Parts: sequence; C-alpha cells; structure tokens
Amino acid sequence: MADADPKDIRELFTLDQAEWDDIRTEGRKDMRYVAGDPWESADRKARKDAGRPCLSLDELGQYVNQCINDVRQNKRGIKVSPVGRGATDDTAAFRQGKIRDIEYRSNAQQAYTCMFENAIQRGYGFLRIKAQYVQESVSEPTAASLDQELRIEPIVNPDMVTPDPFALRSDFSDGKRLFYHESWSKEDFERKFRKAQTIDSMSWAGMMQTAGETWVQRDRILIAEYWVKEFVKARTLYLLKPVGNMPPVAMFADTGTPKPSSDAILKDRSVDEYQVKQYFTNGLEILQEPVKWPGASIPWVSCYGKVLYVDKGGGSKREILSLIRLARDPYMLYCWGWSTEAEIVGGIPKFPYFDYEGQLAPDQLLNLQKSLHEPIAVIHVKPVLDAAGGQVLPHPQRQTWDPALNGVEQFKESARRAIQAAMAISPLPSQAQRHNEKSGVALRQIEESGQKGTFHFVDHYDDAITRTGQILDELIPHYYDTARDTSIRKPDDSVSMVRINDPNAPQDGKTKPIETNVGDHDVTISVGPAMASEREASSAFADVIVSSPEIAQVVGPQKMAKLIGLSIKLKGLGPIGDEMAEVIDPQPKEGDPQQAQQQLQQMQQQMEQMQQALQKAGQLIQTKQAEHESREKISAADFASRERIAALEIASKDRNAALDREVKLAVAELSDKGQQTQLFLEERARLGAREDEASAQALEHRHEAEMARMGHEQSLEDGEQGQAYALEQGQQTADLTSEPVELETET
Repeated sequence: MADADPKDIRELFTLDQAEWDDIRTEGRKDMRYVAGDPWESADRKARKDAGRPCLSLDELGQYVNQCINDVRQNKRGIKVSPVGRGATDDTAAFRQGKIRDIEYRSNAQQAYTCMFENAIQRGYGFLRIKAQYVQESVSEPTAASLDQELRIEPIVNPDMVTPDPFALRSDFSDGKRLFYHESWSKEDFERKFRKAQTIDSMSWAGMMQTAGETWVQRDRILIAEYWVKEFVKARTLYLLKPVGNMPPVAMFADTGTPKPSSDAILKDRSVDEYQVKQYFTNGLEILQEPVKWPGASIPWVSCYGKVLYVDKGGGSKREILSLIRLARDPYMLYCWGWSTEAEIVGGIPKFPYFDYEGQLAPDQLLNLQKSLHEPIAVIHVKPVLDAAGGQVLPHPQRQTWDPALNGVEQFKESARRAIQAAMAISPLPSQAQRHNEKSGVALRQIEESGQKGTFHFVDHYDDAITRTGQILDELIPHYYDTARDTSIRKPDDSVSMVRINDPNAPQDGKTKPIETNVGDHDVTISVGPAMASEREASSAFADVIVSSPEIAQVVGPQKMAKLIGLSIKLKGLGPIGDEMAEVIDPQPKEGDPQQAQQQLQQMQQQMEQMQQALQKAGQLIQTKQAEHESREKISAADFASRERIAALEIASKDRNAALDREVKLAVAELSDKGQQTQLFLEERARLGAREDEASAQALEHRHEAEMARMGHEQSLEDGEQGQAYALEQGQQTADLTSEPVELETET
C-alpha cells in the first residue's frame, strides 16, 4: 500500500474546503451574532458616519447559556458492558474505570463542553483523542518511558478541522478522511522541519507558486494533519461446518491453511480491511513518516446541530443549523428597534423655550435658564410691543414634545418573541404572574418544554460522547498492552491501582488477571442529575444513615467510620472537611499491616467513644423531651382550669341576675307594705355586696391555691390530678357562691 501523494492531498483538501465553505460562512456569521454584532460592516459605518445610534443589546446570550449550562450541570458518564468473545463483568468494569480515569486526567468535561458550545453557537464542534507518553521528558530511562496513555483534547476553533464532507453521521463514525490544519510562521516551520526537502530545493516564493496561497503565504505556511482510512485488501471469511460436538468455526481464507472443500463451508463473505494513517504535510511534501494508527477508526468525534438537506436549485445540499440560525433576523430587528428608540429620544429638543430677541430682561432670562434645572415659583415677564405692528408679543412658551415610543416598544417585544420562537425557548412568566401561581409545577413544565425544544442538539451531544467511549474502548487494548500497574477511577471518584496483562500477578482467588485485549464490549452513556442536586440528595441520605444507631450495629465500627468520612466529604467543606474525614477514616498505606491494625484499633476506640457520646446525647434529649412534655401538660391543665373558673363566674352572674328578677317580683307583690319592703331592700343590698365580695375573694383564693399546688407537682408525669383538683375546687366555689342566695330566700 503506497503512501499518499502530496498533490492528491492538496486536491482533496481543496475539494473538502469547498464543500464546507457555505457551512463555515454561516457559522462565522452566527458567531458574530452571538458576540453581539448583528450589523453588517457597511450599515454600521453608514450609521456612525451620520452620527446615528447603532446599538447591539444582548438578547441571544441568555437562551444560548440556558441550553449549554443545562448540559454542564447534567454530567454524562460512559458505561461499558460485556458483549462476547470472553468479555466478563470484570473486564467491563476495568475498561469503564480506565475510561473514567482518562476523562479525569484529560479534563474531558472541558472538551465535551467546548464541542457542544460550538455546535450550539455555530452548528458544528469537534474533539480528538490522542496518545502521549507517560513520561514526556525522561532523565533516567525506564521500561515505563515507552508506555503511552490516551487523552481527550478539546478543539477550540472548529474551523481548523475539515472533516469528510461525505460522512453522514453526526458523530463522524462513518468518516473516511479528515484534515486538521494550523498556520505556522516561516521561522517555526524551518526550525521544526529542518530536513524538509522543499526548504532546500526551492525558495519560499517557489513554494507559494507551487502550492498556492491556500498553503503558503508571504510569511505563513499551512501545516496539516491528514487522517485517512485507507483500503488495504478484501479478505474472504468462511464459516465451516461443525465437526463432531465442536461448534461452527469462522476463519479467513488467507490464514495459510489449505482451502476447505465446498462441502465444509456453510457461509462465506468478503470483508474489507482498512488501515488508519496519519500524514503531516505542507501541501508540497510529506513532512514525517506516516503514522499507522492502531485503531480501526479515525480518532476524531464531531457534534452537529440540526442537519437539513435543502434543495435551492441544483440538488439537495447539506445545511447544519445552529441554535441561533433562524433567530438572526429577529435579533437584527430587535437591535434596530433599540437604535430607533435611542434616535427618537435623542431628538428631544434641549432648548424648550423660544422668545423674541430683546423680549426678556437679563434677570428674567437668568430665571428662565434656572427653571430648566431647579424649581422656580414665578417668572415675571413685562409686556413688550411689536415694533412693526404695535401688538403685545406673547410671553415665551415651553415647547413640549412627547416622543411616540409605545409603538417602538411593541415592535421590540414582537422581535423578542420571534427570537424565542426561533430558538424554541418558552418565555418565563413575569414576577406578577408568579405570585398568582399555586405551585411550582407550571414553572417546571415551562422549563421542560424549553429543554424539549432543543433536545435534538442534546441528542447529538450524547451520540458524540458515546462515540468517544467507543473509540477509547477500541484503543485500550493497543495502548495498555504491557504488564504494568495502571490507575482506574471508581464512580465515587476514588482511585485504585490495578495490575494488567500479568499472569503472575497475585490474585485474591475471586478475580482473574485483567487482560486488556480480551472480550468485546458495548458502550453507552448515562445521564446523572445536576451536580448540586446529586450532592444535596447524597448528603441528606448519608446523614440519615450515619445518625441511625441500627446501621452502626449492623455494619460495625470500621465501615461506620468510612460512612462518616464519606458523609463529611459530601458536605463539600473543602480541605478542612477532607482532613476531618481523614481523621475519622484514615487510609492505611498498602503493604503496612501493622499500621493498618493500629489504625483499626484506634477507629474502634473512637467509635466506642462516639457511641457513648451518642448515648449521652440521646439520654439528654429524652430528659429535655420529658421536661418539655411536663411543661406542656401543666400549661394545658392551667388553661383548662382558667376556662373552668371563667365558666363558674359566668354561671354565678347568671344566677345573680335570676335572683334579682325574683326579688323585683316579690317587691311588686308586697307594694302595699312600703316600710317592710324598704327594710327588705336595704337588707338585700347589704347581703348582695357581701356576697359579691365573698365570691370574688373565694375565687381568687382558690385560683392562687391551685397554681401553687400545680407548681409543687410540676415533676409529676401525669397532670390530670391537677386538673381534677381544679375542677373539684371549682365545684366547691360554685356551692359556696350559692349559699347566700338560699339564706336570702329564707329571709
């Protein structure tokens, strides 16, 4: 298989650039709008030259950030599951942990977010997967100096990538070629590629003439990585009939064995074999030896926006829409409305008075000028005659002008609604509308409808991350192929070291040695809740577990200490919290059993102390609860007693009123006995006063006695005795208040 020719590479680059030219032109225009510059350069210059406003207010940023930040909050996790060819849960767990470790070391979230931001803002974004040496700078060479590890890198400027224009998948899984080009200075090129033949064979001007201005300019040169999936050969695959109890066997025809007979072949098909290569070129020559990439896929991932095929005459052509593509025109109208409103407001006269020359005296003119800045009660104006007609001239009148801004405001609001409709954003209700809502269900539905309107972008983003996991799973057997220790990262973000590809590694008898080249696996992704929500929920659940004595008895002191340490870490207290967790749950060093035993004993002692403190705290809480319940019972009894006393007072007053009615009736019947009646009334008044005074004193005395008795019995568990006592004394009081009435009746 011959290497690629530089001339062919130049032609392919020109072809691919032309296919992507329209998409990139629209993408650059989208970025101008995102940056708050919707005006064309000619329109902006004309307005500025004429002194007219040319405003650009940000209305797109909030909607773009809403979509991007929702993806930032909901992290994606790559999941690996076994499929076949000897794959097990252990091999899948290793690959998933290794991919998670690669993501952490690469700061892959930055690459993911950068790719998605570009897809939202301009319609397309990319990331790449690279291999680098574990030790880049080697002072003392070791076996590990030749080991390589995988990294995920962001592509900040996607216009530096020219993918295969005929690849249809949004994640570039079907791509056959790709260019990644950078512009280098002449000095950097000559310093990096000293052995380049073009430097010695032709001048810089000759390079410009041969390669063209696309590749070589006056002081710049284009250096491109050319990735290609080259066809190697077609191989014939046989499926042979089973022999005896053996299952059917698959084999290639070119394995060196004799060709099986036609009777022994169940099925056969042709399989195309490909080789991925990486070339470095300046358009004139291959600058380095081509690199054979070990994987079967080009290690680049794309994320596109909304993909449409539109026929504008001449056949269907692909268009990749960003989130703001259809919002550009209404945003232009929105900024034009603001500029028009500013122009109208700027046209308000700054000299609101007109007068005839010589009409105002100097002091009158001064007061008129002061009235523009401070209140003036009266401005006296002397009548002035018109020199021509002898008529009295009118005094200066203030020129009022009310600019017509209501129509402009409605125009701007219509433009804003058009922006929201184009970006599938549901407008949030106003503050007044929020007060009228009965719950937060309506707001959640509004938020969910906005997420559904942009879900096609998120779906392509999920496909891109899934594709990233597939490429990493494909490359792990090639780059982690030696016997060595490597790190994996667990779901709780803890790190552990495992031994791979070493059949002599000590095992615990439960797991087999990890062989990285064994098994086929399937890669998917999982979407978790927002980081803040997940941490809050985990922290609340950990608090429930840690505070449960039953859990401590079941798991034991060692695991309980670990649970407490994890609970502290979930609080997000920073370095101090990590130190507290380390004190409670110290991690022993590997290979130091004595230190681990000592730490275990210390943890057991600490757990015993914590349990004792917990028991004391529980007893104290029970005591406080008992005191609180006793106070509540006494208060309830006191309240019931007061109600009973009040009821007795009301009953006493009612009986006195009835007695007064009986006395008045008796007086009416004995009206013929005036003197006796007068004596009777005087006696009745005397007895009534004595009765009221005695009743009031008795009530006050009994209430004080009852409160003193309750204060004495405050420590009793049951307050019903005090209530019964109050009721008994209240009944005696009622009986006491009724005795004078009976005596009076007898009299």
